[in-house]
Amino acid sequence: LRKRGQVIEPLKELHKDEVRELGHKLGAPDELVWRHPFPGPGLGIRLLCAKEPYMNDDFADVTAQLAKHATDSIKTTLLPVRTVGVQGDDRTLSYLAALSGDEDWPTLQKIAREIPKSVHGVNRIVYVFGDTVAETSLDKITETYPSQDAFDQLRIADDKAMKVLQKHGLNKALAQMPIVSFPVNFGYEGKRSIGIRTMITNDFMTGDIALPGRDLPIDVIHEMVTEILKDSSIARVVYDLTSKDRKS
Repeated sequence: LRKRGQVIEPLKELHKDEVRELGHKLGAPDELVWRHPFPGPGLGIRLLCAKEPYMNDDFADVTAQLAKHATDSIKTTLLPVRTVGVQGDDRTLSYLAALSGDEDWPTLQKIAREIPKSVHGVNRIVYVFGDTVAETSLDKITETYPSQDAFDQLRIADDKAMKVLQKHGLNKALAQMPIVSFPVNFGYEGKRSIGIRTMITNDFMTGDIALPGRDLPIDVIHEMVTEILKDSSIARVVYDLTSKDRKS
C-alpha cells in the first residue's frame, strides 16, 4: 500500500517528543498527550503471542550461563519466549530472562546490565514481583494469539496501571510506560503475565528505565502491581530492567 501511495502518514517524520508538542499546539488535553505509551506502540505490538514454548537446542546452556549471575538473595530464571532487543549494533530476537527475590533495585539493575554482555542468548531482563521463582528455567506458556480475550486482558491491565500513574501525578515523570502481555504462566495453567516497561529519555532514541526508589516511588509501583493482579487471569507482574538502545 505504501508503494502505491495509498497510506497517508502525516506524522511519520516526527519523533515522539515532537508528536507530543504537536498535540499541545492542536489543543489536545494533557490527559491524552501524556497518556502512556502515546505516542508509541499500540496494543497489537504489546501482545506477545506464541503457539508453543520457545526452547531451542541451546536452552539448557543459556540457563546454565544465566544462573552464574544469581546471588544468595536474587535468583535467575530463563523464560521460554522470545523478545526483541538490541545486542551490540544489532536488533535481536532472543530469550527473556527473569530475576526474582530481594527488591534491591540498584543491584537488580547492575545484574540486568551484566547479563546480555556474557549471556548472548538473552536480550531482555525483567524482575518478577512476589514470591521468588525457584526454578532456573520454565518450560510452559499459555498459547496466545491476537484474540479479543487477550487484548481485553491487556487493555484492562494497561488501564489500571495508567490510573495509578495519573492518581499520583506522575505522567510527566516518564517518557513512556507501555504495558505488555506475554504468555509465560509461571505454573498457572491458562494465565498470562504482564510487564511494566518504563522509559526515561530526552530524544526517544536511547533511554534508561525508571529505577524504582529513584525515579518512581516504590509504593506507586507496588500499587500498580496490586491493581493488575486483581484480575485473576494474570499469573505474575514483572518490571522490565532493560535499557533502550538506539535500535530497540
